[in-house]
This record gives sequence, C-alpha cells and structure tokens, in this order.
Amino acid sequence: MAIRGSDAPPAEPEPAEAAPPARLRALRWYDLGLLPAGAVSAAFIVATAALLIDWYLNAPEGLGLRFWARGTSATVWFAYTVELALYAGFILTGFLLLRLRGYRLSGVYFAPVGWRSLSAAGGLGAIFAGLFMWLLSLLPAETQQELMEKSELLSPSSSAEALTLFFIAVLLAPLAEELYFRGVMFRLLSSRISFVASAGLTAALFSLAHGHLFMLPGLGGWTLSILIFVVGFVLAGLARLTGSLRASVIMHGVYNAVLVGPSVVALIAGWPA
Repeated sequence: MAIRGSDAPPAEPEPAEAAPPARLRALRWYDLGLLPAGAVSAAFIVATAALLIDWYLNAPEGLGLRFWARGTSATVWFAYTVELALYAGFILTGFLLLRLRGYRLSGVYFAPVGWRSLSAAGGLGAIFAGLFMWLLSLLPAETQQELMEKSELLSPSSSAEALTLFFIAVLLAPLAEELYFRGVMFRLLSSRISFVASAGLTAALFSLAHGHLFMLPGLGGWTLSILIFVVGFVLAGLARLTGSLRASVIMHGVYNAVLVGPSVVALIAGWPA
C-alpha cells in the first residue's frame, strides 16, 4: 500500500553539484583578456615615460622626439624596461582583480608546498635547461650561429643590464608567466576539458608567446618552440599535482637561471666572452 500524508518519508533532496574550490571561484573567463590588457597598458605607460625622460635629458637640442625614439627603442636598456613593466603589469593586474573579488594572490595561487616538491621542481628545471642546451648543440652549425646572432640583440652590455636580465628571467618572468598560463589559463581550461588537452593547449600558447617561430622561421625556431612546449606541459603537470604555482615557479626560475646565469656572471666578473 502506498504511504500518503504525514506518514510518508521525506523526499530525498536532489544532489547538488560540488562547489568549485576557492582558487577556481576567484577566476573569470574574461581574466584571459584582462591580464594581458593590464600588462600591455603598464608597458605602454612606462615605455612612453622612459622615452620622454630619455629625450628630455639626453637628446641634442632641436632633435624631435620621433627621431630620438627610433634609436632609443632599439636599445637593450629600453627593451629591459618594457619587459619589467610588462611582467609587473601581469602580476599587479592579477593582484588587483583578486582583491576586488575578496581573494588574496597567495591564497588562490600559492598554497604551501612541501620542500621536497620544491626541491624536485628545481631539479627538473636544471635538468630541462641542460637538456635544452645539449639539444641545441646538436643543431647544424649555421642554425646555431643564427640563434646566437638573434640572442645577442638583447644581450646585456653592462653589469647593471646583466643584473636586470637576471632579475627578469629568474624572478619576474616565472611569476608573471606562471600566474597567467598555469594560474589562470590552465585552471580555467582544465575545469572544462581533460588535463592532457588543457595542458597541451596551454603549453602551445606558452610556446608561441615566446615568438621563436616568428623570429626564427626554420629549424632553429621549431626546435626552440618544441622544447618550450615540453617545458610548458611539465609546468602544467606540476601545477596540477601540487595544487599551487610555487613548484612551477621554482622550476621555471631555475630553468631560466641555468640558461642565463653563466653569461650574466661572466659579464659581471669581467671574464672574456
């Protein structure tokens, strides 16, 4: 007999979807556009100010800003200044967006990670940097020469520029790039598609953003792009495994330090090239 009225058991509640973790609730899909927009805006403002100050202080009397800017914009110090502003813009924009939503940068992206995981991440960075240099040494001599000529365009020529490059490569760039590619892009994508697909797409865009395919068409550009893709995929794996960007930032920073460290130390110490 069916049970009706007050004797009927209460209806089972419909199962609710599990709430996403705080680090995902803090993100929005339009952050993929807001962070680059903030970074580019910061770089534009700083670049404009740097050009105006340099023109005012150093340009010969009567020389217009347009002509002075052509030479200044091709200098290494100006390129480093723009890079500093660009990466700082990524970090500042990410910080402000989270604060407006009631979250903290450290809580959303940089949850504590054990020292063993951080040590392993640093070791991976050193291994991949060594593998990177070894594979480049296997390229044809003319390709290696082309790569060297391109890298020399932005090579530091003074101790101050060398220290600036080291700061950008080892600290600022890993923080900004991990924040955007693994902190925002990978987390948003992995909430909708599989890990392999989201990590692969993020790594591909990470590789393309370095511009080697556009600046070095041919074997050299493809080799660099594939190597950076592999590194980006591993970085996504670290972010997924640890639930934090700390390990991926450490791996990224050590990787860059091994690549640029010797040339920076040699320049500061005054050793012959």
